[in-house]
Amino acid sequence: MITLTYWDLAGLSVITLLAGGLLFLNGFDHTRQLAVAAVRMVVQLLLMGVWLSWVFYSESLLLVVLVSLIMMLFAGYEILKRQTWRFRKLGSFWVGLMSLSMTALVLTLGTLTLIIEPDPWFQPQYAIPLLGMILGNSMTAIGLGLNTLTQNAVQQKDAIEAQLALGKSAKESMAFLKRQSLHTALIPVVNMLAAAGVVSLPGMMTGQILAGVDPIEAVKYQIMIMFLVATSTATGVMIALWLAQKRLFDPRERLLTAHLVKNH
Repeated sequence: MITLTYWDLAGLSVITLLAGGLLFLNGFDHTRQLAVAAVRMVVQLLLMGVWLSWVFYSESLLLVVLVSLIMMLFAGYEILKRQTWRFRKLGSFWVGLMSLSMTALVLTLGTLTLIIEPDPWFQPQYAIPLLGMILGNSMTAIGLGLNTLTQNAVQQKDAIEAQLALGKSAKESMAFLKRQSLHTALIPVVNMLAAAGVVSLPGMMTGQILAGVDPIEAVKYQIMIMFLVATSTATGVMIALWLAQKRLFDPRERLLTAHLVKNH
């Protein structure tokens, strides 16, 4: 495998910097956030690279659990930060974390123990990248779905309450918003599945090919990942929307938008 130098990465960072400057000149209002996100990405990946090198050699279940827990917590936090309207008292964080735990974590454990079956079953080389890929896609979809649901609940409060007044249940009055939220959340996943192999070569497959793995083996692993991502995303979004809907209504099925506060 051909290795990259830090100077190679520095050169690429200049290109990204120039792209950010062009965005600023064209009226993009979040150039600073883009720069901060890029710096944060570099620092996080370098730290993760050093840490994972240590974890891979140790093959310690405790370290794998610790890394997975940190990844889950950060994913829940990112879901919280992506909300225009979030639930009070870290409600959005817990909704995101619960839905991720019930999907991404369960699917990762099932895949390791029933499909890949490494020895030991928690081998970091498989467990951590697998969880990371499933978490990343599920986090994005859950964040989009929650944001659409809560934002529309605030904007269409009067319409929802009118349906409640006409005798509809909380589930019936939120049905349209739920469908809209599912559609928004799952569009990126549908596009990813449709374009894979024709328009784009997915990340895991590309990485394995660059590392010298036989392309057919890389394709089989990528298909497995795609199935896991689609399943985790779909079920995770449904669970998150169900949990969010429970928080939006009291036991008497009254809409409680006061439980939401606008993110700064």
